[in-house]
Amino acid sequence: MTNARYSFIAMLLHWSIALALVFQIALGWQFETLERGANLFGLFQLHKSVGIAILVLSILRLALRYTLPRPAAFADNIWSQRAAKMVHAAFYIVMIGGPVTGWILVSTAKIGIPTMLFGTIPLPHLPIGKAFHEPAEIAHELLAWVAIGLLVLHVAGALRHQFFKGENILGRMIPWAVRRGGSVLVTLSVIFAAFGFAFWNGYTISSALPEKTAAPVSATPAAPIATPSATDTKDGAENTSEGLAEAAQETPVADTAVKLADWQIARGGRLGFTVDWNGTPINGSFGRWTGDIHFSKDDLARSAITVNVDLGSATTSDAQRDEILLGDSFFNVAAHPKATFKSSSITHVGGDTYRARGTLNLNGRTQPLSLDFNLKINGQSAKVSGTSRIKRTAFGVGSGEWAATDEVADNVSVSFNFSAKAKN
Repeated sequence: MTNARYSFIAMLLHWSIALALVFQIALGWQFETLERGANLFGLFQLHKSVGIAILVLSILRLALRYTLPRPAAFADNIWSQRAAKMVHAAFYIVMIGGPVTGWILVSTAKIGIPTMLFGTIPLPHLPIGKAFHEPAEIAHELLAWVAIGLLVLHVAGALRHQFFKGENILGRMIPWAVRRGGSVLVTLSVIFAAFGFAFWNGYTISSALPEKTAAPVSATPAAPIATPSATDTKDGAENTSEGLAEAAQETPVADTAVKLADWQIARGGRLGFTVDWNGTPINGSFGRWTGDIHFSKDDLARSAITVNVDLGSATTSDAQRDEILLGDSFFNVAAHPKATFKSSSITHVGGDTYRARGTLNLNGRTQPLSLDFNLKINGQSAKVSGTSRIKRTAFGVGSGEWAATDEVADNVSVSFNFSAKAKN
């Protein structure tokens, strides 16, 4: 029996891959039972991230296997030696083949969902045809089951060497020295506890993984329509949509009529949106827009509003989800970088509420739109707020599998709230 040990880096890679593999198997088991939605999306992104991590670590481990000295194999019968070599070879096939087939699945999926490894590193799609999708799916699932069988065989082989052949195999592959006797049981308890912890976390993470959403969309502030001039606001904007605005209740303030004043939006406003994904509200906002607004309560016939929204500034506070939102399946920002609302008429509904009728151009489609807003003007200052809804499918937002409204709702709620100053 040799007393040689593996190098520390080999030990570290061995246990890191083993724990990640157990976590990954447990995580994968959830996908058949969980409903598609925002939380499952996050789990898939985590699954892909861990898979690529296993791929990188396994390639590094394989390279070190042939470059660093390693202990000689324990003496054994020919069949046991062959079985051990087959298990090790199969492990490398699983640890490399599993992530690669998963990568192929992502790259050939009907919906091109981008991957951000652990939310920071973009993973490009493989340049491979759609015909590889189904074979990769079969192979990926098969390799998962093979991994489970290999883990059982590997653990059984290690226990055989340690307890039935009296060979200190644990002492060769753990960062601390293991002596025979009671310390072996302590070491095994730590190892199994670590594996149990990894499996439990992988299996239960769906209930612990927080859903990243933007701050709740404000729907109430008292606000008037003052209207923006051609200026970008850092946080806010104004919008277009269909439906009635919730009029904010405020103490009436004496206002001064300004004949067709040009209005400029002040910083600090907000244009937000909310959509339900399998019952989970996803909140987001637009950070940039420009507007050309001429408005007077005493001359509504000549008042006009034009608002341009930079769709590329949309965020839901989740980088992975935002990539999908800006991609071909939803906003298609590369082809249609902005949305534009143009009013054709503005009327007084009652009290501080006004209605702008016009058209909204979004994703290359133009549809009629009525927007109700609450307005208060006090001298040269004004406030505006409102809420409304648009139907995303009317603008082709959500294509392919995302066109269905059973998962991602058709109605999108829009809320806006900002202040403005008269320029003249």
